[in-house]
Amino acid sequence: MGMTLEESVTGLEKLESNGIDAYIESGLHELVCQRGDIYIDFVVDRHGGKGFSIAVKRTADEKSDCC
Repeated sequence: MGMTLEESVTGLEKLESNGIDAYIESGLHELVCQRGDIYIDFVVDRHGGKGFSIAVKRTADEKSDCC
């Protein structure tokens, strides 16, 4: 399973969360991190829906502000 983008990541900052790599613009990363850490996870909901969850929160257990 995997998801990739066919775009250049030159000039982007690499993030890693739960074994998932993502790329974000440095300026945006600084702005988002003022609110907390960025957490990325692949989730399956109770209805069988699947997808990536990207959240900003202070700790991994905190209820998040989703982006």
